[in-house]
Amino acid sequence: MKARSSQFGIKKIAAFALTAAMFAGLPASAQTQASPEAPAKTGIEMHGKGQFAPSRYGKIYYETEGSGSPVFLIAGGPGSSHASFHPWFSRLAAEHTVVYLDNIGRGRSDRLDSKRASEYTVQRDAEDIEALRIALGYERISVLGHSYGGMPALAYALKYPQHVSKLVLSSTMLNAHSWQQNIDSVNFTARNQFPEIWQQLMQLRAHGVKSSAPEYGKLYGETELDIYWRDPDMESKLYSSGDPADAANSDVYLSFIGQDPEWQVGGTMKHYDPRARMQSFTVPTLVAAGRYDRVGTPKIASEIKAALPAASSRMMVFERSGHRPWVEETDAYFNLLKEFLQSDDDRAVQKISAQ
Repeated sequence: MKARSSQFGIKKIAAFALTAAMFAGLPASAQTQASPEAPAKTGIEMHGKGQFAPSRYGKIYYETEGSGSPVFLIAGGPGSSHASFHPWFSRLAAEHTVVYLDNIGRGRSDRLDSKRASEYTVQRDAEDIEALRIALGYERISVLGHSYGGMPALAYALKYPQHVSKLVLSSTMLNAHSWQQNIDSVNFTARNQFPEIWQQLMQLRAHGVKSSAPEYGKLYGETELDIYWRDPDMESKLYSSGDPADAANSDVYLSFIGQDPEWQVGGTMKHYDPRARMQSFTVPTLVAAGRYDRVGTPKIASEIKAALPAASSRMMVFERSGHRPWVEETDAYFNLLKEFLQSDDDRAVQKISAQ
């Protein structure tokens, strides 16, 4: 399974006293951004020029742009930085303060000591969101998780529902079982669409080579475009800063998924399952998937939707997209997202495809 591209090619929670500076529920930094004399930058212009917030696990790197109610973006992997959200999610900056963050162990945020690798968990990643919310002085936030990022986004909303206005689970997975479905789906594509590569992979496995090995990952990566995209040419539209700080951290990935991550779920993800807490969940939730996504498949999205109360959740399938509908169907994705985030009545959200 791959929840991000090129994963093997790159190898005192303290609240700030911002209450007095808040206006209309926003911290002082957001007031400055709201000024007509200080228009929002695009994501690419601001990338790498953010700040750090404290947490008991280390410093969390974040960037903000725009003004209005906050939307926190949680990146995939596990192990990836927030960089691929740029510049796409700048589309939200006119109505929202967009908060890009790197979870601990990723991007410019601090790493855990190698002896603490078992602490890379979905639940711990959720605590990064809470630490940053406190540091920025927000009472309530909306949270969008893409790919793996949907798992800590959901875990956060389940633990801290009083602080969540809206939740968006975009091209994501639910639990260890759906992660295994993800692995099996990707391998099905590799086996059937790239039989010549699959044969080489099986030869490696016959010699005891696990899917965490660099030579396995290099071969496996040749199938990635068909796994992630409806139109593989869209890969060229993703932002790549070229900064080593944005490289995916494979140590984090292996801590989560185990030493044979493209074959069987292991690591700290092995027994993860939040379903028991989801039926009473009342935070308005949007579940989104691309019809041609082999990673966060529409089947997995349907299972997430089924685990949520029908009254507070909706599912949308983007019919001409793979893993990133915000790239392949940009207008449709952001029009829907803006409406969902701004609507007080979730029944008014226009569906692209509903289940």
